Amino acid sequence: MQSKSTVRAEIEKMCTIFGANSLLVQGAGGNVSWKEEDILWIKASGTWLSDASVEDIFIPADLSYLRTAINEGRFDVSPLVTNETTLRPSIETLIHALMPQRIVIHLHAIDVLSHLVRDDCDIILKKMLPKDFSFVLVDYCKPGADLARNVYNKIQSYDVDVSVVFLLNHGLVIAGESVDEVTTTLNFILEKLKSDIYVSDLVDLPVIELNTIQRLNKHGYIPAKLSRFNALSVHPNLSYMVEKKWAMFPDHVVFLGPKALIGDCDFLENHLASNENLRPAFIFCKNVGTFQHNSLSRAQLDQLSCFYDVAIRQNSLSNILLLSPHSIEDLLDWDAEVYRQNISK
Repeated sequence: MQSKSTVRAEIEKMCTIFGANSLLVQGAGGNVSWKEEDILWIKASGTWLSDASVEDIFIPADLSYLRTAINEGRFDVSPLVTNETTLRPSIETLIHALMPQRIVIHLHAIDVLSHLVRDDCDIILKKMLPKDFSFVLVDYCKPGADLARNVYNKIQSYDVDVSVVFLLNHGLVIAGESVDEVTTTLNFILEKLKSDIYVSDLVDLPVIELNTIQRLNKHGYIPAKLSRFNALSVHPNLSYMVEKKWAMFPDHVVFLGPKALIGDCDFLENHLASNENLRPAFIFCKNVGTFQHNSLSRAQLDQLSCFYDVAIRQNSLSNILLLSPHSIEDLLDWDAEVYRQNISK
């Protein structure tokens, strides 16, 4: 068996590669773990996979303690951390603990997410993946205890160890005994589930008038620094998704809010003037362009990139699944997500 230092070095390198690819991970999303005897090493909540080689982002948790709780049906158990860290284990720690394989990765891969936000994704997965490729698809539920319980129950219904789990409106989980195994499986899935792009980057975007810039700048907004974001306000399909299909996945709601602020300049200016405490990270001026707030964080920027990348991969807008109002409320009132926002970059 490989030494602990070798395994960790391999995992840190893998995390750095994953974290640098916005088509796999956005912001502090996603998590990775590995098991060493009775310890589950899990990414800390709110930390970035891209920092794995330069920061200590992994926390040791008592694996037997977690597995005992899982076997007893106590999915709301808090991990027992075995060192002095002030960080919290990932919200998804129990999913990592319940899977028997040594290494587990959870990613928000764009090509996969683009299918998982559709109400026919079960048909799509079966059509695009080989018939002998084993996986389970789990309906959306609140991350943490509820999701871990649902994943456990789904996996337990199979006679063999499941190593691939697709999470509706959320992402995918891959487990294996080595870094090579999980990365090989990931690359296979990405190849098979490659999504077509239906909206190309727009080059003939309208020039934003100085008067519009000045009016919105009074409320702390400047034109989006990533020009491709302007398409979200200009292209009819993309602006429709901003207005009607906003809440597709949990991290998006947590960092960018439950609903987008979109309309013409008069509407935006009046709304901002009447709601001084409302300053979303982005606002969308229809047929003009997208604006970002001066307080924009890296995590918020990454989340709109994720939304954009998923949106341009949608051919039909009628069967896109959204998080329910109840699911959104659960996320926004959850102290675990408030914590993650507070320590985000």
